[in-house]
Amino acid sequence: MSAPPGQSKGPNYDPSIMAESYAQWEKSLEIEIQRTFDVVNRDVLESNMARDLARLKDPQVDPDFLCTWTGILWDRTSMLRTAIEIQQAPLGFNHLIKTCLKYNLVEIMIMITSRYGTFRLGMKNGHALASYCGLAVLVDLLHVGTHAERKSIADEMVKHDIVDLCLKNIDSWLCSHRRLAASTIRSLAGLIGDRISAGTIADIIAKMCSFVLQGPRFFVEQFHAPETKWQGGIIVLRGQNVGLWLQMRSSGIHVDLLSSSCTSKATEAEVAKCALRYSGVAHDDALWAAQGLVCTYPMLPAKFRLEILKERPEIVDLLFDCAITPRPVWYPERQADAVACEILALLFQWPPYVVPGVSSPLDGSPRTQEWKALSQALKIMTSRKDWGERLIEVWMSVEEEDWRHVDSSVYTVDYTFISDRLFRLFKNVKNHGAKTLLGKRTFQLAFELRGIKRISMLRLITTLTHATDSCGITNAELESLLRVAYVASHKVQQADKQTEEDHLMYAERTQDMFAAQVGDSRSTPQVDSPLQIAEEIIMGPTALARLLAVLAQRGVLDSIQTLKKAPSGLSTATSLDQVQMITHPEVIQKFLSIAIRRVESRTESGRRVSQSNPCYARMHFMSSAELGAALVSFDRYTRGKYAEEVKGVRKQVIVALGNASEMAIRTGQSQVALSLALGAITSAENISDTEGLDEAIIAKNMRRADQARATLRQR
Repeated sequence: MSAPPGQSKGPNYDPSIMAESYAQWEKSLEIEIQRTFDVVNRDVLESNMARDLARLKDPQVDPDFLCTWTGILWDRTSMLRTAIEIQQAPLGFNHLIKTCLKYNLVEIMIMITSRYGTFRLGMKNGHALASYCGLAVLVDLLHVGTHAERKSIADEMVKHDIVDLCLKNIDSWLCSHRRLAASTIRSLAGLIGDRISAGTIADIIAKMCSFVLQGPRFFVEQFHAPETKWQGGIIVLRGQNVGLWLQMRSSGIHVDLLSSSCTSKATEAEVAKCALRYSGVAHDDALWAAQGLVCTYPMLPAKFRLEILKERPEIVDLLFDCAITPRPVWYPERQADAVACEILALLFQWPPYVVPGVSSPLDGSPRTQEWKALSQALKIMTSRKDWGERLIEVWMSVEEEDWRHVDSSVYTVDYTFISDRLFRLFKNVKNHGAKTLLGKRTFQLAFELRGIKRISMLRLITTLTHATDSCGITNAELESLLRVAYVASHKVQQADKQTEEDHLMYAERTQDMFAAQVGDSRSTPQVDSPLQIAEEIIMGPTALARLLAVLAQRGVLDSIQTLKKAPSGLSTATSLDQVQMITHPEVIQKFLSIAIRRVESRTESGRRVSQSNPCYARMHFMSSAELGAALVSFDRYTRGKYAEEVKGVRKQVIVALGNASEMAIRTGQSQVALSLALGAITSAENISDTEGLDEAIIAKNMRRADQARATLRQR
């Protein structure tokens, strides 16, 4: 169909007639394309798709046809994705999608995005919209297909340089293209992460962090500027929430695919009001994209993660900067700060077969090489300026968030009352374009994410204590971290269902990390989680025991009590009084008695989930063993000064390691099982009779080691 004929501006020229003529032609074009897609005869449909896709490749293609065709196809894939997500349609491509793919849909959509993605003033909106819709179609396909179908789409997208295109578009002059670039990599991450170089991953992490740190100004300006505000329609009413888009459309709200001007109930002002919240969604997408590339199963080798850091060491600074950004009033449910902490934890995590502090006869070449790479990576982190202050600042950003601030307004959340600043932020979202108030589950999720920030920092602290000498960490830097670990070791009050504060703080402080591979959530079942961090009540005492052990090893623990002034280099967030209180012998005695009970309770919690979820149970047992090993290390370096307080902990370590080995055997992880069983056997050597270790436990661990070896020999 050709465009409507021109009309000269003679004496009888009437602009309203021109506008009406164009609208009628536009509607006819849309109807024609819809009919093309709805053809029942498969041969005719193939002919139509072959013709239309060939036409789209032509650089001279009519921009109205280009925009309308890609927009309607995106409408179809969006509706299919929504139907699948609400379980009203089976997973898999329908016949229309399969037919389009037969005629090079992936190549052509990427070509359109690449060809018209560089927006400039004077460029036809149809071209810019088509470049958005084309890539949005492919993102939908990465969510609606079976695993094999999605893998095939991802492979073809990589073949056509999608990663380079997204890296380019994250700096696009259009905010919609920036968000879509982040969303695309997020959707691809779990499918292609194993084929991307360390340098490219480093570039992506750096780009995504920089995008987040730019803040919302760019989005706000574009939602208001005459030449770019057309983006509001597609990205607020469709790209952000397809379900909302479908609901609005069925209610009579229309978004014109050619101009993307929102009419009827959604005014231009209302769309512009969404800019701030939309920027928050985009920033979440960006860091989830980065997280998906390093949260892989199997876990990325330490050497590969070291290469990432060597390529772009500044990503450590960028991630810390993202982690400490204040909660925005326009998007209080944001996740980017917590995800930045997850990425830091992922970059510096231990191999899955290692319990830090537990030696094993397998401490040979592979394990030694892994540790060497990890310690070099940690050295990169500690070489960054003010690394310790930044780590503490992340912790303080959670601790100092004024969520308890009492205001004259008291709001209700379902079953209880709350009167805090954080809830007022959630109450305020409608002022920034949210259509409804955020629910109680979203509100609770904010506290769970706060918990993730806390345990991620505790995990980093604990890991660093195993490399203090190679990283050149000073005594003052260790002492600066004592307060964080001490606060994290406090008892967690049981949640009172009638008290919102108790309930939310319990959720925060009992949050653990057992992360799925986010980018590929529908893939074949995974054996294990790529990122595992115990909750604060375990990580806090582990970090504190390790800090105290290193200070004792260096011979400075006892002398802290005699200090008259704060040591040079002590963090401003930590005082000498706090350091002396935490390291006082009476406080240490009390801490040790609490910590050993945590070891026992953690092992017991692992037993409770061992039948239903052996992978999760193994995390419980391994974290119990790590805390126990930290206490053993402290006892060794204090030369038995606190022997009575830690009596029995060596036995608990052996039991926990054996149970963890058993869980690994059940899930077919023989190498992990062997390492853990041998760790238990080694820990039992020369153990004191006062520990009360039963010979049957040693024999059971020997059998586990033999079973794991036998399985490995059969491979």
